[in-house]
Amino acid sequence: MQNHKVRIGVVLILTFFVAVPALIAQNPNNSRFGNGMRMPLSPVPPTGEPVAPFLEGWYENEDGTYSLSFGFFNLNSEQVLDIPIGPDNFIEPAEFNGKQPTHFTSGRARRDRGVFHVTVPASYADGQQRVTWTITANGKTHSVPARVGYSALQLDYGPRAMGSLPPMASFSASGTEGQHIQGIWSEPRVATVGSPMEINIWMREVSERASYDERNADIKPAVTWIKYQGPAGAVTFDPGRIALEEKEGQATTSVTFTEPGEYVLRGRVDNFGANDSTPGDQCCWTNTYVPVTVTAGEPDRD
Repeated sequence: MQNHKVRIGVVLILTFFVAVPALIAQNPNNSRFGNGMRMPLSPVPPTGEPVAPFLEGWYENEDGTYSLSFGFFNLNSEQVLDIPIGPDNFIEPAEFNGKQPTHFTSGRARRDRGVFHVTVPASYADGQQRVTWTITANGKTHSVPARVGYSALQLDYGPRAMGSLPPMASFSASGTEGQHIQGIWSEPRVATVGSPMEINIWMREVSERASYDERNADIKPAVTWIKYQGPAGAVTFDPGRIALEEKEGQATTSVTFTEPGEYVLRGRVDNFGANDSTPGDQCCWTNTYVPVTVTAGEPDRD
């Protein structure tokens, strides 16, 4: 009986390796299936692939409105894309256009969840009205229609299984705090190309974890800085990620721009060291945004 099972397994494996190449051979592009998809085990291409917009889910707010959470997946392993708001990067209805990112990272950060939200009125409760985000990258267009009502996509603001909550974040020691994907925006800033600009942020861990959960007892908040909107020029953060040594406090980073223009920087404040706090759990981070006008500065007078 055991030998019989082995023979069946060998036959199935051989069938796979014979049938799949034959299927691919019928396709002019031998590296893809007939529907244009890559083979499941093929390497992730470094360039040339699209960016897919994602609906992470929807929240019901206390005031009767709803918040739609959006993220993206850059299908390139190396290519970083800057796609300005316009015909290749837009949201409909137009009243919500402009909130989306224009900078799409690669590498480990190429799947970024909950990078922004759109809050819609109570009239969207019927599930008939949609907010659609469309991105065209490398000649390929993808859209995601978002609407309220699918129970499987409903998110909540409550603690995760072990008590994790998004940290609180503020741009001053005693200023207004923000939390969750809605987060908080700073006052507009001004910077000059090539001259480092300092950003300060205050973070506070507020999770309500059980006392017996020793693995999560010492979790502290951290912030990761990312270019969110702006020209294609490089933006450098030093450091790019800061973890506090205590459960609350101030974190300072320096940002340098290489091109003038209008930017928005995003600081993701998280406590991802906790077992129940990961992007896959749709928790626990708070978005912070910093709008910056970058000028070219005065020319050299030699």
